[in-house]
Amino acid sequence: MSILYLIRHGQASFGTSDYDALSNRGRHQARVLGAFFLEAGIRFDACWSGTLRRQQQTLGEVRDTYLKAGLDMPLPTETAALDEYDYEAILRALVPIIEKEDPAFIRDVGRMLSDRRAFQKVFGRVMTSWASGLDTVDDRFSWPTFAKSVTTGIQGIIDRSDRGGHVAVFTSGGPIAATVGRVTGLSAENTVALSWQLVNASITRFKFSDGQISLATFNEQGHLEREGEIGLITYR
Repeated sequence: MSILYLIRHGQASFGTSDYDALSNRGRHQARVLGAFFLEAGIRFDACWSGTLRRQQQTLGEVRDTYLKAGLDMPLPTETAALDEYDYEAILRALVPIIEKEDPAFIRDVGRMLSDRRAFQKVFGRVMTSWASGLDTVDDRFSWPTFAKSVTTGIQGIIDRSDRGGHVAVFTSGGPIAATVGRVTGLSAENTVALSWQLVNASITRFKFSDGQISLATFNEQGHLEREGEIGLITYR
């Protein structure tokens, strides 16, 4: 039996001009994650990452933790199948549609870049509408297209993994939720909603053997909680 560790990136730089970079807190979360893996005696046989900078920076912090301890961690293989969906393109396309249906929605849109609650309210409504298929962008940005890409990517990782191996996969909330949703049979809407529960630098484990995959744990965050630091548990 092999284990697949789907790792969400650390906190990105929300509200700045360069979102796709870890914040200082995000880097700290990644280092805490690396220390946890070391203390747990987990040694990875393979390592994968999406192409997004926040994913790769999280991996880099974890790998540095191993190297500083005198231990090796495999160099990653990159694949865009582990990238997050293009939420900015989806927002740009669907916000105007929803505003026509509900003019009051405009107030939250105007505050979404400065107010995390307003952002989550807008984000949640738009993404639920997108996942349900009620409002569509085009085939390139549809939920089925995204979920299929993730499924193909994860299956490719499984197919290339050695029996009994431990595989680290540094990715984002969308791909993690999509994989959980596929394995457990969740609807698209419930799968997208599940992604909002994922904590930065959390771990979701799957067991796999002979091409079959099952969920072992979801959204592990105890390694962050044990630090006892206020604000270390983040979602955005």
